[in-house]
Amino acid sequence: MALISSAYATGAGVPKDPSQAFRWAQRAADTGLPFGLHALALDYFYGTGVPVDHGRYLDILRKAADAGSILAASEYSQALFVGAITPKNVAAAKPYAKIGAEGGDAKSKMLYGTLLFDRLIPGSDPVAAAEWIRASANDGFAFAQQAARALGLQEQFSETSAKLFVSNFGNALVGAHTLSARPEDPCVTRIVVDHNGTTGVFLVNWQETSVATAGDSFLNLTGAILNGTDPVGGDVRTSLGLSLHRDQLDVPEERERVAMLGDTARALSATCQSL
Repeated sequence: MALISSAYATGAGVPKDPSQAFRWAQRAADTGLPFGLHALALDYFYGTGVPVDHGRYLDILRKAADAGSILAASEYSQALFVGAITPKNVAAAKPYAKIGAEGGDAKSKMLYGTLLFDRLIPGSDPVAAAEWIRASANDGFAFAQQAARALGLQEQFSETSAKLFVSNFGNALVGAHTLSARPEDPCVTRIVVDHNGTTGVFLVNWQETSVATAGDSFLNLTGAILNGTDPVGGDVRTSLGLSLHRDQLDVPEERERVAMLGDTARALSATCQSL
């Protein structure tokens, strides 16, 4: 019945007839099966044989998703995430994005991965998030391919930045050094630093940073810092410097490492600003 509805809606093999399309979609939806519910939801979205009604579309779409429609779950999660035809609700979008992702929908894989990165939503899991984004990229979803590239650059940055010294000009932090750095999401790096025997955290937002170098021993990130370190009050910062220690300055391999870090940071910033 849903297929007959589609035929009347598009004029495939029969004269195009929106009213007949809507009538057959109603009959299909009355069965409670996901495909029939999805067909009726689309009629309300496009106004096929009935006035456009986004409220009815979303209500029936959710029922189709709850009944097991992968396409409906994908559409519903996107609607909740974007917030164009219904109030934005990323927490509510997450379980429906999961249905779509596990059902093989590439766009849902990207969305589910994105939501798994969100630390404000219960159940965040950066490792699984990266896996879903890479799965979406492997499916050929262009946006996910860019995000996967950012993840790869993040990992390279994290490996290269270990044991560099950290400074913030005018913010009283000088002489701290990085303990570790790891991706927080495709475009945010968490840098953990040691400062006078205590640890603190910087979050670097690559979508807003510019990268500058001075010679081959210093890297400056400007406009990138989401928060400062606990030892100095957690104040908001705008500049973070990474440099070699004086004992490393004459070591060619160390200078090469900072140069590589600068190249990686510029590529990461460019990739994230294009997302």
